[in-house]
Amino acid sequence: MPKEWYISFHGGDEKTSLNNIHVYSTDGKKLRKALNKKSVPEGITLRELRGFAFGPDKNLYVVNAYFEYSEVLKFNGALNKDGQHNFAGVFVKRHTDLNPGIDHPFNVAFDSNGDLYVSSQNTSLVARYHGPAGKSGQPGLPMPFPQSLDPDLNLPPGTFVPSAKHVSNGLVEVREAIFAPDNNLYVADRAADCVRIYEAHTGHFLRNLVSGSDQVDRPIHLLVSPDNRYLFIGSGGTDSILQHDLRQNFTKIFVAPKSGGLNGPAGMAFGDDSFLYVASRNSNEILRYDTKDGRPSSKPFVKDLADNPEFLMLVG
Repeated sequence: MPKEWYISFHGGDEKTSLNNIHVYSTDGKKLRKALNKKSVPEGITLRELRGFAFGPDKNLYVVNAYFEYSEVLKFNGALNKDGQHNFAGVFVKRHTDLNPGIDHPFNVAFDSNGDLYVSSQNTSLVARYHGPAGKSGQPGLPMPFPQSLDPDLNLPPGTFVPSAKHVSNGLVEVREAIFAPDNNLYVADRAADCVRIYEAHTGHFLRNLVSGSDQVDRPIHLLVSPDNRYLFIGSGGTDSILQHDLRQNFTKIFVAPKSGGLNGPAGMAFGDDSFLYVASRNSNEILRYDTKDGRPSSKPFVKDLADNPEFLMLVG
């Protein structure tokens, strides 16, 4: 099967038909929807899909972000005869008492043990859940607090990185959380204008990777380069992309502000064609930039999208 682009969109009440992950060819042609809606049972509605990732079990995990549906859905990794992913179950679901930490979730990430981490915008925390292998607990249920957290803080179950409401160095306005080559968790804190680093498994806060003095303003999306050397940071307040050298601890502007028409940098991914692909959220486009020097392509990869693009991934 040839490689294809998966793109999630903002969705919402007025654009329910777009609440899916859309599939595009590598030459920018719209092909189909990735998720088989007919396989989704009654009572589950795709609303404001955000981050998605293939888990250690090869299945596809998708954030359903709309407030009353705050959950992580699981779809079969293998495609059906129509080239779509069939629904496999609700993996994580918000519960007022048992799981209040997941509320308007943003993205998902798996650690080296196969456990799931979910960042949530309304609670401004990152929660950790037993992964699909379930070696130490039931898959999808909140994991115990890491050793860095005081058990008397009255935190939501599963909390791995708490919000600023609970601890002094907590997250103010969380967005994307990903694992870098050092296996530590890197978290974009939009309102604090920084990217924070937390030690894997223990949850200890290590340091701020970049801050406002490094020209980052309202960071939202993060991406590690294929060679594991660089962390790319979408700076929403400046409409630019920063490149942080993880070996030399040095940050520079990679994509200049508004270069190529960038307006609201969202999801980022590397193609197989020496381009960095970036979702330009406010202009409803997918843009391309040279991976060597950040220069924009002469024209958008995809333009005139019917909704705001959120996350993208090259699959296949």
